[in-house]
Amino acid sequence: MRLFRRMVQSGQPTPAFLAVAAADVALAARDGNRRRSLTKPLLMPALMVNRDRPTQRALALGGIGDDALLGESPAAFLAGLGAFLIGHVAWIAAFRGRPSTRLVRRHPQVAMPYAIAWAAFNGYLWPRTGRDRYPVVAYSTFLAAMALAALDTGKPATAAGGLLFMTSDSLLALERFAGLRLPAHEGAVTATYLAAQALLAD
Repeated sequence: MRLFRRMVQSGQPTPAFLAVAAADVALAARDGNRRRSLTKPLLMPALMVNRDRPTQRALALGGIGDDALLGESPAAFLAGLGAFLIGHVAWIAAFRGRPSTRLVRRHPQVAMPYAIAWAAFNGYLWPRTGRDRYPVVAYSTFLAAMALAALDTGKPATAAGGLLFMTSDSLLALERFAGLRLPAHEGAVTATYLAAQALLAD
């Protein structure tokens, strides 16, 4: 929990969000998706408080994705993937309304690690994703674009949010398609995801 608080301290989340997030991370680490039907749907609404409209739209799409991923079926997974994909587009639109240093546009070389990570990750997952390979490639492309847009703002907290989102979704994909699982894996996925959303919303 201390790590999670440090990760979100730049984002000024509300006490309600912090309380629900702490409970959700604990439940995720212990039980996976079980018993999270009360905490998970409350996360993004609690984070939307006092945010501007573009940020609220991006968070609302994250909330829709959260709810979809409470299900275990392939249809639920694809619905969640779609909601988060559109959410990444919404984040890119939200960043355009914020002050920006245009870091990536001024120094394109800073995008190289993101491009390498995207290529390596998709190369590793391609033979393992089966019928989901095209949705996964499409999703990862929009995810990387969102992370680059976050980096382009020149704001360290926003850039960190983009990287944490990539980390969270990478952990989720590696578990689902490659069977790679860390200790308290769902807790790590949830903590990095919620920290990402909080930092992006700042």
